[in-house]
Amino acid sequence: PLRPEVREQLEKRGAEEGRIGDMVSWPIDMLHKGDVYVADSYGKIEDGPIIGDNLGTAIASKSGNGVVINGTVRDLEGLIQIPGFTSFIRGSHPSYQREMMLTGINVPIRIGQVTVMPGDIVLGKFDGVIFIPPHLAEKVVQTGELVELRDQFGHLRLREGKYTPEQIDGRWNSDIEKDFSKWLEVHINELSVPKEEIQKLLKERTW
Repeated sequence: PLRPEVREQLEKRGAEEGRIGDMVSWPIDMLHKGDVYVADSYGKIEDGPIIGDNLGTAIASKSGNGVVINGTVRDLEGLIQIPGFTSFIRGSHPSYQREMMLTGINVPIRIGQVTVMPGDIVLGKFDGVIFIPPHLAEKVVQTGELVELRDQFGHLRLREGKYTPEQIDGRWNSDIEKDFSKWLEVHINELSVPKEEIQKLLKERTW
């Protein structure tokens, strides 16, 4: 929320750093390919949208990605039409941002119940957004690949009626684990996870 005397000092600092235009565009000017624009506008609705389809187009052209905003946007119909512009937002409102100020760029912010750091990996899903610290990214990917394989196998066996929902949804016994390993070997060239990763997984298994 705006504190006029603070914003005045922030704008002076921005001018000294060569920033142009309203401070809402300063982070956008800094984007590079692969970046994700993440902003905390503290959920403000009326007079809260910090981007519309103009700034959205600039974000998409610079980063090749969309946005994660703890707040609202405007021009939703226009934003939806931007190719590849995936947005995770709190909502939309036809007003524009007023009585607000930008206090930091590439600083820790809060999105929902988590602290987001510059450089975090952003994983957007239908039911929400996950922020992954870079040093955990490889472990998350490997674990996710294993879960994906187990789900593919489990869904197949449920459709076949070979196992009960309780057996698949609970902790697998040794017979199911052996069946899973054999299934991996037989279908190694057909699965969504790279063959090399499956071979590594099979080597690590004791079944």
